[in-house]
Amino acid sequence: MDTPHWQKHWQERREPFLQECRQARQELLLDLKDPQTAQRRVLADVIDMSAGSLHWREHGYDAVASDHDRFRSVLPIMRYEDFVPEIERETRTKGGTLTCSPVVRWLKTSGTTGVPKRVPYTLHWLLTYRIPAMKAMWGTYLEHHPELLAHPYATLDTQTVREDVFDFVHGIGHQAVSNRHPQINSRDWNPPWFESPWFGPDVPTGHEGRMYHRLRHLVGKDLHYISSINPSTLISMRDLVAAHGPALVRDLREGTLEGRPYTAPDEQAAAHLERVLATADFTLKDLWPSLTLYTCWLSASAGLYAAKLDAVFPGVAKLPFMSCGTEGVTTIPVDDSLHSQPLAVGQAFFEFVPAEVPLGELVDSGERIETLLVHEVEQGRDYHLIMSQGNGLYRLWTGDVYHVDRVVDGTPWVHFVHRDGIFHSFTGEKITEAQVTEAITRGLATSGLSTGLYMCGPRWGTPPRYVVVAEVPEPSAGLDSALSTAVDSALHEINIEYASKRDSGRLAQLEVVSVPRDAISAYIESRRQAGNATQYKYKPFQSDIDFVDAVARR
Repeated sequence: MDTPHWQKHWQERREPFLQECRQARQELLLDLKDPQTAQRRVLADVIDMSAGSLHWREHGYDAVASDHDRFRSVLPIMRYEDFVPEIERETRTKGGTLTCSPVVRWLKTSGTTGVPKRVPYTLHWLLTYRIPAMKAMWGTYLEHHPELLAHPYATLDTQTVREDVFDFVHGIGHQAVSNRHPQINSRDWNPPWFESPWFGPDVPTGHEGRMYHRLRHLVGKDLHYISSINPSTLISMRDLVAAHGPALVRDLREGTLEGRPYTAPDEQAAAHLERVLATADFTLKDLWPSLTLYTCWLSASAGLYAAKLDAVFPGVAKLPFMSCGTEGVTTIPVDDSLHSQPLAVGQAFFEFVPAEVPLGELVDSGERIETLLVHEVEQGRDYHLIMSQGNGLYRLWTGDVYHVDRVVDGTPWVHFVHRDGIFHSFTGEKITEAQVTEAITRGLATSGLSTGLYMCGPRWGTPPRYVVVAEVPEPSAGLDSALSTAVDSALHEINIEYASKRDSGRLAQLEVVSVPRDAISAYIESRRQAGNATQYKYKPFQSDIDFVDAVARR
């Protein structure tokens, strides 16, 4: 029997891919040991690629030398919105406006409301930064788990997709950064599984349909590794097995895919799946005893999935996904540290402003803002992060706040804390996600419970109050009362403005509504957008309390 094309591609790409990832990881490690040299290199590259652009020449920026002091004194700190006029010009010139590299794609943000951003994906940025970052991360995964490339069925990559693009901006595709289709050139992302039948553009774009195709191809195989960005994707995979198990058994037994002839029948895989489904609380480790690793975001709000992930992947090793967004890469994992990873000093020129500084107000007023460089940050402090990228977006403030956990060889190890300005505030208390998480953790602990998924929103009234919905093993009215008192008391200690408003009667006691395990997960999955499934983010903070009744009904 002839070897299928996709397996030939896997065999041909396996060794080159392994070597490329090892090389990228080695270059990352070298940068981390000499971060100041890496930062000088990146800044020189950013200036070199933009100095001849229309925007830089029109504003006199082309005279800026590759000196960080001169660069920071001449170019202003910018929000994405400040770049919109130039980005609009760039959509027509397709390069040369913000940077002297052609724009090959427009990257679409994963936001569920408002107008999606258009982040320029230039050829230079693709080849010099984004693809090397991906390879360095996979180099870490392969360093710890070489079995990822043991055979063509060893890895299930859900962190990237290949979807046909139907949204264009003046002829250039407008798509999510996770969509690696079509390939730009031979140096674009090209892992061994790129041509696999569960990975190509013929797979359904809807989350359930795509996941079913993945399961159909991989159930019964010795799968070692599942890669994801969001932990919710991994949880939903187990739920989809339970929901569509009988259909999947039938397809395996009859050699069909969604009822249509597809492959030879696989009675052994069908029988194994039947045995797994017979156990109500089966895990993905039951489905694939060969599983040795999964990866996803594991810090900040994603860390609230920890208990669910441990239940779905008992005994399976885990590694973090890089800290990144459409606008750029911030950290790349180098080991199995889950809470923080080193700043990706070779990916952007980074600047920092202490988090307590009202950066938004200063940017709005046009005031001069002093920033710190990589070697000037301090362990234990929170900072606004500013990035200058190789795609023309210079001194970009995305609003992300990071905590410096430690400094190793001059490189800060950081983790994402929260978005600046993302807080609830009825009367000026400005409660942040981190504060609510800490209060819930303390409050649950008083009843011997660990923290899982929660959602928090404002309930207007006289006086107003906050409402928290939290997953617990056994919800009850008595538990709600105890948790409401305990969480409110903890938040009283954590946020002095909240304490002041509570003591003066301007805020009512926080209310906790307990719901069964998986109720919030089910609600989140119900809101997952079909065209945005890979990047969909769980958000603990909500702008209203519509979610309360919706979650409680599940």
